[in-house]
Amino acid sequence: MNQQNSSPYFDVTPHLRLFIDKEGRWYQNGVEIIHAGVRRQFMESLEISPEGGYRIRVGREVCKVEVEDAPYVVLGIVDYGDGSLGLELKDADAEIFNPETFWINDQNIPYSMVKDGRFPARFSRPAYYDLAQRIVSDDRNQTFLLVLNGKSWPVRIGTAP
Repeated sequence: MNQQNSSPYFDVTPHLRLFIDKEGRWYQNGVEIIHAGVRRQFMESLEISPEGGYRIRVGREVCKVEVEDAPYVVLGIVDYGDGSLGLELKDADAEIFNPETFWINDQNIPYSMVKDGRFPARFSRPAYYDLAQRIVSDDRNQTFLLVLNGKSWPVRIGTAP
């Protein structure tokens, strides 16, 4: 137990630097983590810290995670044929795409919320190009719409929903 506060967790951050780059690659103390099981354990243990950043929690140990952009990356789009789309994530998970959580930041980088809306995911270029086929211009309102199965959502520009 950490003697400096009443936290029930032992903070290993001083001994272990974890970093996720903008492509979703994990690093430990500057070295890329290539073991799939370790990466999977870390992804499954990822949470938002009380301070608002990211951390992993395994048992009674916690470690801050520095994230360059978003902790998840969308590698591909799956068209289920029923009007719904799936997101293939870099962590090998797939989940239903919620168009209400899609946005494009002020640097033209697309994102969506994933993992039950808890985390942002950055779209890879191929995934965005696939999704962009479903985006149309709404010249009358000077905006863009994401169209799926006859229903449309305004594309948010700037900040997360």
